[in-house]
Amino acid sequence: MSAPRPARPAVPAVLADGRGLSGGMLRQLFIGQCLVLALHLAWMPAWLVALALAVAGYRLVQLRRGLPRAGILLRLAAVGGLVLALWLQFGTLGSMDGLVGLLLGVYLLKLLETHDRRDARVVVVIGLVTTAVAFLHDQGIPMAAGALLAVAWLLQSLVWLSGATGLRQAWRETAWLLVLSAPLMALLFVTFPRLGPLWSMPQMDRAATGLTDEISPGDIAELSRSDARAFRARFAGRQPAPDERYWRVYTLSHFDGIRWSRATPDQLAVALERPADAFVREAARSPWQAQESARFSAELLLEPDSRPWRPSLGTPLASDSRQRFLADGTLEGLTPLSSRSLLRLASSGAPPLYPDPAGSRWHRLLPDGANPRTRALAGRLWRESDGDPDAYLAAMMARFGEAPYRYTLSPPRLVGEHRVDDFLFDSQAGYCTHYASAAAVMARMAGIPARVVAGFLGGERHPDGHFTVRDYDAHAWVEVWRDGAWRRLDPTAVIAPERIEQGAQAVDDGAEAFLADARFSPLRMREVGWVNRLRLEWERLEYRWQRGVVGYQRESRRSLMARLAGWWREAWARLDALLPGRGAVTTALVLVGVLVVAAGLALLVQRGWHRHRRRRDERWLVGQLQAWLARHGLAAHAGESPAAHLRRIAPRAGPAGRALEECARDLERLAYAPLEAAERRQRQRRLAQRVAEVRRLLPRRRRGPGGAGA
Repeated sequence: MSAPRPARPAVPAVLADGRGLSGGMLRQLFIGQCLVLALHLAWMPAWLVALALAVAGYRLVQLRRGLPRAGILLRLAAVGGLVLALWLQFGTLGSMDGLVGLLLGVYLLKLLETHDRRDARVVVVIGLVTTAVAFLHDQGIPMAAGALLAVAWLLQSLVWLSGATGLRQAWRETAWLLVLSAPLMALLFVTFPRLGPLWSMPQMDRAATGLTDEISPGDIAELSRSDARAFRARFAGRQPAPDERYWRVYTLSHFDGIRWSRATPDQLAVALERPADAFVREAARSPWQAQESARFSAELLLEPDSRPWRPSLGTPLASDSRQRFLADGTLEGLTPLSSRSLLRLASSGAPPLYPDPAGSRWHRLLPDGANPRTRALAGRLWRESDGDPDAYLAAMMARFGEAPYRYTLSPPRLVGEHRVDDFLFDSQAGYCTHYASAAAVMARMAGIPARVVAGFLGGERHPDGHFTVRDYDAHAWVEVWRDGAWRRLDPTAVIAPERIEQGAQAVDDGAEAFLADARFSPLRMREVGWVNRLRLEWERLEYRWQRGVVGYQRESRRSLMARLAGWWREAWARLDALLPGRGAVTTALVLVGVLVVAAGLALLVQRGWHRHRRRRDERWLVGQLQAWLARHGLAAHAGESPAAHLRRIAPRAGPAGRALEECARDLERLAYAPLEAAERRQRQRRLAQRVAEVRRLLPRRRRGPGGAGA
């Protein structure tokens, strides 16, 4: 029979002097820093990795060659260099990116002056704070899994610092702590409201989508190169058909000859000398259009964005919270989106049915002398239509559908002064913004109020019913004022109907530009069946996580509490119907049950309090341990003191031997040494920990003869 393999000696966290940290503990802290840093690297500068390696390398050389500790000058120089590098990187330290970078840098530099147990605990605590800060970047499943791994490693480091005999024991106690804390975490998550001040902190100044509140021909074509997600939507009831998925974001009514831009309510109030509330109202329902026209009810999961835009399917009518309803038919939030947010919105699915307070004159303005060839074309079409606005618009749209006009994802760049002329008569190839801009300009040239709307068209429908709208779904179309309502005109539907039905990926002309900036996107492999199924399954899981976990807000908590209350009332009604005597018997049983539960709770509290008081009595603690040892075949000999008993069985106790030795030593110190009150309490707590450790680590043995042990 082969001899048993010798056990690996435990690596101490603290050296024999009781203060200095061992190399194994420093390595443990460095690995924890790497795990925490990995959570931030997608948003933080990569040179922080070099900083972490430099600090770890310095400590390694210091330990191996016995170099002196890092002096105050070296530490001040390191902090100064960190601040300077962050300032050069972000231009300021007042932004959220700069503050997070400063926290990360200080966390990494702390290892320079970490030499004893107290310093190591400070490093671990800073690591826990930095892990929590990572959720300001993202709250997705990968981030949650990475944070759980980092927290487990940091907790394991704390357990090791608290006296664990080795990594195996430290991991076992860490797992036990995590398992014990899981029910409490779930209870707090379900019952307690979210802490608003944390999650409404100013977010990084980063837009979730490239869509802006001003466009020129060719701008939106650039977005076809990106697969960034803008928002997701789930409909209650009827879902829109592909040609109804016009997601309105911005209404662009000002044209300077080159660009279409949005006139804010404040700008309109100044330009038209009217109060701002004539153009915007804060409310939960639209003051501009009746609610009876609502056709769609959607729940939107919006991506973080530094701008307060909110998409709506047509005209927004009602929301589950106060929003800014603009008279031009768009919607804004009261604040930018600092994190992913849920918005429930009822909308009409159609352009507004009311006139814009800015007036028809505002929507007919054009720069003087701009685009003369287009003006001549508009005059000719107007005459051929006999001055009929509807016939004129139909002729204009028909012209876009004729050769040689073509729809392309790679339109030629227009740089001249008269860009609508250049498009209509020279390049004759463009994207949605080219055609929308030209159509709006030609409508205004005929005296028809018109404006451009920028937003999204379409969205990918997932098997579970929700839609994902991405950057490449960005779109622009035109609204004209006809017969007392705004009417949608989309030249894209004439020249490239496949764009309306199937999305930007269906456009063949310039197809090489589609997702050109997302070369590793799984969307490129949608034709590969199993890859696409995996992608859809992951997106479904991630959507449910964002909606059910990250999106669990006050309304979700109230809904859950209401369902629980409903279940309780239903169970009560069934019990009342089954028992004889109905109300009186039920009330009596409930009173008895309440009294029994109250008595049980009081007894548990009393026993817990007595146990807590007695756990501070070292004689009771050791007496309980000796009785437990006796039941496991390791009883004390006659006349043997408790300390001698524990020392005698320590060599045969396997991994619990060290804890037994420390129990004996602490017991003797508590019994005979003149200790101050603080040190006595500390030793009593440590004795209780060692007793629990013995119970957990001692191998189970059969009882020997006479109960003296095997």
